[in-house]
Amino acid sequence: MEIYTQRLKIRNLQITDWKALKAIWRDNSLSKYAQYDVPHSEDDDDIKTLTEKFSRTNDFYVVMLAATDTVIGCVDLHNTGDGYDIRYCFISQFHRNGYAKESCNALIEFYCKNGVRRFTAGSALKNIPSVSLLLSLGFRQTGTESISFYQDENGNDIVFEGGIYELIK
Repeated sequence: MEIYTQRLKIRNLQITDWKALKAIWRDNSLSKYAQYDVPHSEDDDDIKTLTEKFSRTNDFYVVMLAATDTVIGCVDLHNTGDGYDIRYCFISQFHRNGYAKESCNALIEFYCKNGVRRFTAGSALKNIPSVSLLLSLGFRQTGTESISFYQDENGNDIVFEGGIYELIK
């Protein structure tokens, strides 16, 4: 499946995209917001295995610049039973250009055409760019939760407040 926007090509993840996925995750691990995201392995075999698994779901997408087919990010929609939870990650050099909003919007509209009406998302409240993206897409915050993905040097959980967001179409 492929979706085209004015500037982007969005297509299902393929097994051959494992290097692009590795680049996205590696770049994300360098962000000050990485502490608010699930850690990803940088091991080639692990990434190949995950890419193969994700490519079978048909709900994991790579986002490419339409003019060059350069992969700039990924978006996945996880079926929650009563809708889809949307997640996204873009290479930092492509931040602040509207690509995440453009691709998420296109995928939400595609899913709506196929009968989906409810979308959820989560973001650390301190991750202002991500929260701003969700709000600009029409999501509203419905709650918060305490989350931890990492531990400090003493083995104590590093806890942060995550926002729970919902969009009903």
